[in-house]
Amino acid sequence: MSTFHPQPWSDFPLECGLYLMLAGLLHLALFLAGCPILAVLGVLQPGTFLRRVGRLGLFLGLLLVVGSLFNGVWSCAIWGRLYFSTDYVFDFTPFWPITQKVIDAPFGDMRGQLLGVSLFQLQLVWFLFAAGTWAAGILLCRLICRRPPANPAGAVDAPTSSLSHFLRPWRRATDQRR
Repeated sequence: MSTFHPQPWSDFPLECGLYLMLAGLLHLALFLAGCPILAVLGVLQPGTFLRRVGRLGLFLGLLLVVGSLFNGVWSCAIWGRLYFSTDYVFDFTPFWPITQKVIDAPFGDMRGQLLGVSLFQLQLVWFLFAAGTWAAGILLCRLICRRPPANPAGAVDAPTSSLSHFLRPWRRATDQRR
């Protein structure tokens, strides 16, 4: 059995940066693959192509950033504590779970191993990380996409808070009574 050491929390920024660079290539490939699909859908609904491409790019960018943060936590809190894999660059990605093949992959004379957990338990931990990554990415994208547009110069200032959105029907009803 070989000796190994868990990632220290001081490596968190490095782990996030590595994920941004390497997984960024995957996200770019997904964006490039999604554009033709959106172009075909744009034929069915003219005038939506650029908006959809922008939202796809925004979502994949946010998912990349959130994924890098979750990967940093995974690298510092899970890898080396619940399992050990030998050829480690990053094991967390929200697209596919950690498998026994990744753990068993040889690197020289070393092999990985589970450390006091079953593969099912490790995959449950992965699922929680992946669900958190997807939920945060979707939530951030929805929050950003729902922001009201900026007022053009000279326009009357409109209420821009989220609360005003919910109060708008009430205001209309009270204005009609007057």
